[in-house]
Amino acid sequence: MPGIKKQVMGLAQSYKKNVFCLEGDWQKDMRDHSSIGAALTFLQQNLGINYIYKQCGTRENLEYYLSLWKLKKYANYSIAYFAFHGKPESIQVGKEFVTLDELGDMLHDSCHDKILHFGSCKTLNTDEKTIKRFLEATGALCVCGFETEINFVESSAFDMILIEMFQQYKDIRMLDKAITKNYRSFTRRLQFKLFYL
Repeated sequence: MPGIKKQVMGLAQSYKKNVFCLEGDWQKDMRDHSSIGAALTFLQQNLGINYIYKQCGTRENLEYYLSLWKLKKYANYSIAYFAFHGKPESIQVGKEFVTLDELGDMLHDSCHDKILHFGSCKTLNTDEKTIKRFLEATGALCVCGFETEINFVESSAFDMILIEMFQQYKDIRMLDKAITKNYRSFTRRLQFKLFYL
């Protein structure tokens, strides 16, 4: 997996990393119950990984919940999990798309010691320059996600594996190597990418 690397690698402050999840509406039919919520409940019940889960239907919702996430009392919810529809360089929030640059502005330098994961199609289908700009804007330890169209069930299963692996490593470089070693076929099929400064 390519990473944007420097001499000094990012280190998380602790192994324990809870999840802050924002999820969009997957289907237009309100009777559809598709949600990543059940996967988060599974992780909490079986691995003790706590989570905050909120649905976002508008850009205003997104900005509001991100502003709350910045509060000190949520500091140990250090994995931001964005579960939305996506396209290259953006996520779909309600009827509009929010770009990585716009999201970087919303998060402005508030993501030190935090991991940003996009459980969305194609959001990281962009160049390294854009990803580097996003990392520098947010101050995040790393950003990860998918470059291609993904299957909801398969990608959700991988997301659970990924969140569990985040608990095992402080060093992002070692995490990157472990994911590549243990889940090579999975990451290739989903075109999963992990970037860090």
